[in-house]
Amino acid sequence: MIKIEHTLFSLPFVLAAAALAYDFQPLAIAVLIQRLFLIIIALTSARSAGMALNRIIDKDIDAANPRTTERELASGKLSLAAAWLLVVFSLLIYIVVVFYLPRLCQYLSPIPVIWIFVYPYLKRLTYFSHLFLGTTLGGATLGAWIAITGAVDNLAPVYLALAVVFWVTGFDIIYATQDIEFDRARALHSVPSRFGLTAAIRITRVLHFLTPLFLYLCGLELGLGTVYKLGVLAVIIVLFYEQQLVKESKIEAAFFTVNTWISFLILAAVMFEILLR
Repeated sequence: MIKIEHTLFSLPFVLAAAALAYDFQPLAIAVLIQRLFLIIIALTSARSAGMALNRIIDKDIDAANPRTTERELASGKLSLAAAWLLVVFSLLIYIVVVFYLPRLCQYLSPIPVIWIFVYPYLKRLTYFSHLFLGTTLGGATLGAWIAITGAVDNLAPVYLALAVVFWVTGFDIIYATQDIEFDRARALHSVPSRFGLTAAIRITRVLHFLTPLFLYLCGLELGLGTVYKLGVLAVIIVLFYEQQLVKESKIEAAFFTVNTWISFLILAAVMFEILLR
């Protein structure tokens, strides 16, 4: 039920933020390794809880949508009790892990929990649900910086988080283009169902223009050099390729494969930039 691709979208950006934070404010290696381990566990557990909760709340919608009838809860392959057990277990892990991170992480820790409980209901209320999902993953990126430095004392993590926000919002709109007619019939809100396919794709282009712009601003703030800039250029090329896939109605490839490339490209660019410096 919980696809590894969903975590792979956000994990490389989170690790990139942690690497940049370490480069900005170095820690003892033992402390860094411990924090990285905790960051990965916190992200994975919160993401698993969020995905499971989304499937639970959308079970009846998924059962009615021809595209999603084979999902585990909708088809009865997995019980509600098992799904709720996963939610509770994942959240418990998240809560425990957070208390080994800096104090600011502890203060902010309720926000992701509130976000993952609110998000599944938003499609019933507003087409801004895509942006809300973007802030969830962008917030995780900002959280990784805080987990290393204990503060937000630089604009770079804010720029990186905004890049993730616009990137995720854009590809979530692309994913929603598959369900335009179903969403309209069920009075569910999304950008494609509200504005139509053509306008939705134009909106994603604007959002995906903002993504490399904020990635560039992040690098500019930290004085990152050629390798990082080449990574941003590669992201622009991949985003353009994603738009081409959308034109050809290859939504699954655009959503899962291409977006995984983007996050790993940035992680690789950040790591090589830091190592070469």
